[in-house]
Amino acid sequence: MSGRVLFVGCGPGAADLLTLRAARALAEADVVVWSPSLLDRDALAAHARPDATIVRWPPATQREVLAAFDRAVADGLLVVRLKGGDPTLFGALEPELSAAHERGLATEIVPGVSALAASAATLGREVATAAAPLLLADAAVLSATPTVTGGVAVYGAGREPRALQRALLERGLAGSTPCTVAVEVSRRDETLVPCMLAELAETLDDVGRRALTLVLAQP
Repeated sequence: MSGRVLFVGCGPGAADLLTLRAARALAEADVVVWSPSLLDRDALAAHARPDATIVRWPPATQREVLAAFDRAVADGLLVVRLKGGDPTLFGALEPELSAAHERGLATEIVPGVSALAASAATLGREVATAAAPLLLADAAVLSATPTVTGGVAVYGAGREPRALQRALLERGLAGSTPCTVAVEVSRRDETLVPCMLAELAETLDDVGRRALTLVLAQP
């Protein structure tokens, strides 16, 4: 059998938000590239084969991840590369997907529950409608987006809180815009903190400014 790489969305981290397809992929994998920031260890143990090779990333480097792809080529292995949330939403998917294709490996993307969907479910409300569209953006490139006319969900919000707050204000949102800071959504340490946009940077500082934090701002 030729080697394969599956890019598997493992949702926001809770074991019971793994899809059936994700669980099946883990059960079949010869090699799993995993991080505790993506999926609880107990969930990994519950679904992965006992004899599967677990590549913990980090401390594994990108070179070591690609070495697992090389093993898949040489030995016809199935590699599962876990991605947080859904791989197609700010999953840094393209470089590794291209690397797998360059090696002649068959690939598949297994969608997962996004952090945004999990946050909206915890809030108990619909966050995007035909009348109130929602812009999805990464904090690193938010300043390059056009004026925001509806709501915005910002991934990676913990990196530069003040720059993020400034960018949202410059995009046309008022300081009084209601925001929700979502951290570790669906996991044991889940935290959702409401604030006004004018208080966003301070709130992000208070919750730890983690890179995986999501901010939902809706006028």
